[in-house]
Amino acid sequence: MLIVQGASVTAVVRGSTGEPVILLSGNGHRGVPEQALLDMVQAASAVLSEVELRAVGRAIPRLRAGRAGAGVVVDGAALTVYRLSDDD
Repeated sequence: MLIVQGASVTAVVRGSTGEPVILLSGNGHRGVPEQALLDMVQAASAVLSEVELRAVGRAIPRLRAGRAGAGVVVDGAALTVYRLSDDD
C-alpha cells in the first residue's frame, strides 16, 4: 500500500496491480494533520477491505510523525511517499 502526501485532494484509489494508493493533501514534511487523517480514513472506508483498513490504522502514528520512506518532486510539487507493508 502506498500513501502519497502532497496531492491537492485526499483520495483512495487502486493502482494498476490492485495495490491501494492513498493520496493525501498537505505538506508531508511536518507529518499528516489530523483533518487529513480523518479525510483519509473516511475515503479509505469506502474503498479498502477490512484488512487494508487495519493496516491504515496501524500506520496512523507513523503518518502523524511524518516518518516517510521517500520523497520525490514532480512538476515542482514535493510529494512524501509512505510504503506500508504487511508489518506496518
